[in-house]
Amino acid sequence: MSKSTLIVLAAVVAVTVRESSAVTNEATFIIDSVNGDPGNTWTASDQNVIPGDGKNFEQLMGVLPRDGNSFRLAPIKKSEGGESNEALPENFDARERWPECSSLLDSIKDQSNCGSCWAVSAASVFSDRLCIATGGAVARNLSAEQLNTCCYRCGHGCDGGSPEHAWYFFKRHGIVTGGDYESGDGCQPYSIYPCGKGRNTCIEEDPDAPECSVKTCTNSNYTKDYRADLHYVDTVYSLTTEEDIMTDLYKYGPVQAAFYVYTDFMYYKTGVYSYTRGQIEGGHAIKILGWGVDNGTKYWLCANSWSRSWGENGLFRILRGNNECHIEERVLGGKPNVPRRNN
Repeated sequence: MSKSTLIVLAAVVAVTVRESSAVTNEATFIIDSVNGDPGNTWTASDQNVIPGDGKNFEQLMGVLPRDGNSFRLAPIKKSEGGESNEALPENFDARERWPECSSLLDSIKDQSNCGSCWAVSAASVFSDRLCIATGGAVARNLSAEQLNTCCYRCGHGCDGGSPEHAWYFFKRHGIVTGGDYESGDGCQPYSIYPCGKGRNTCIEEDPDAPECSVKTCTNSNYTKDYRADLHYVDTVYSLTTEEDIMTDLYKYGPVQAAFYVYTDFMYYKTGVYSYTRGQIEGGHAIKILGWGVDNGTKYWLCANSWSRSWGENGLFRILRGNNECHIEERVLGGKPNVPRRNN
């Protein structure tokens, strides 16, 4: 090996060490600051499993900004007669209201080191709502893989997509079944290797979305016809107020929400999160499962897609009622098309 090559390698190692040290120092500062403030309603930890290398957090933030078609594709829902007057409980958890759909509602997804949160959360919410609408008769994971790889108008797969376009894709094209990585579940299971800080080493540092499998199942053991496996929504809408979000969730099931993630959120461990410090990392999409009050602090109960080794066993709670990190201004849902045999 030449002297010049050794110099280059040494420089690369030095840069890598400096970057790693900077991330470690920032994490320590944030964690100590959060945990040292008695006024905070949450605690931070460096023990979270974070998809990817644990440094390039932007890689996980897959929500693209709204475009000119967003409200055309998902118009603001008008309150239905009598809905706004329905008494809502102080605490609510969709998992308890619909136990017949517990296999879906209890599930925590893993997007891996791909910015597919927009697809993973949309498919998960649609799965939940389809199960609820059919009284548990259709309790199947719908395919985040198909949405991430085949919805060209949604965006750029692992480099981000639009939640509104995702729901419109359900309405216009439908979506097949598909479970988690190597689950063998459904027509098109998720294909991106689960990896990240604290677990398996990533095969690719910055994976591209796999090629779209057009009108065919990627799971060779799945025998149901592709077209017969498609599921659709009849309506798509946006929700823009705390009460409307709660009412819709209480009646129809979980909703999808997009919000801005700051660096401190990456180290969330437990409690009711509210922003304290750190730069903005990007837009992220999750599933809202319910709400509650903890020692007088109102919160949303949410499912993240970074595995069960992050946060509260894959869940987190975030301040409710003040549009914390913009979480209440981009919330989506839809009503599934229920097959006649399940009517």
